[in-house]
Amino acid sequence: MSNIPTSPQSLIRSLPDSLKELLFKQWNAKQNPTWHPEGNTLKHIIVVLKRAYHKYTDDPNMIMAALFHDLGKMDTYAINDKTGQPTAYGHEQKSADYVMEYQDWILSHDETDLETIHFIVKNHMLVKYPNPILESMRPSKRVAIETHKSFDKLLFFSTIDKGTLKML
Repeated sequence: MSNIPTSPQSLIRSLPDSLKELLFKQWNAKQNPTWHPEGNTLKHIIVVLKRAYHKYTDDPNMIMAALFHDLGKMDTYAINDKTGQPTAYGHEQKSADYVMEYQDWILSHDETDLETIHFIVKNHMLVKYPNPILESMRPSKRVAIETHKSFDKLLFFSTIDKGTLKML
């Protein structure tokens, strides 16, 4: 049995202060309402985290991926000059960097696999619908992702990483 906290609220309360501060900074990262009606990244992360706890109760890797997947948005936040909408291009790499920065804390939880969490966080935008980037990638790069040991988890993650306030 994993020692990961048993609810999103208890997980958030257990975060190291610097990680908690990073999470709450996401309140200021507004999101394009077309894709994220939640309004800001903090609300979106909490919705996805609740879904992970609900759907993947016994999988601490999915829970950690839900927590970290969009933490890089405030760092990459901008307003698109053409659309006037918020963007966060490259946030997935910055979010993956945070996985590595907080790896000791992540690994302090039983049954966590840093490689799996990092893979999901770094690649979660590649399998988003309706326009999955993966389909347009060079075959060699695409095969490397599709044959990764955690590719199925990445696909499962995409089912909970949707912009809506519904639990699904």
